[in-house]
Amino acid sequence: MESDSVRTIGENTLVDVWIDGKVRSIVVSRSAIERFGQLPPDAAAALSDDERNEFVRAHLGQVVSAARDCLRKSDPDADKVVIDAEPVRSAGDRREGDRRKGERRKSNLGPPRPGERRRG
Repeated sequence: MESDSVRTIGENTLVDVWIDGKVRSIVVSRSAIERFGQLPPDAAAALSDDERNEFVRAHLGQVVSAARDCLRKSDPDADKVVIDAEPVRSAGDRREGDRRKGERRKSNLGPPRPGERRRG
């Protein structure tokens, strides 16, 4: 990778990478670096541009994987992918909301077998 392919502009770190037959610009926000690196907010704010560039270089595999996920979930033909602290979720993501709608049904299983414990 060329030394100028990872660069910082403002709060974002940019990298141009060949993904799925096309050069894509991947934008990684400072908050995404903070979240992925599990850094406290003050430590993330103190990161210099060079430190953020090195972080993205060191974790380029994860960055490209996240970019591919974003492309798959949104526009596969996009030239620019933004990776922010908030996870990208599709409209039909099963993890949205409570998966149990209403009361939990109790089945009639009969008494527990000897040595078996059940929650009540």
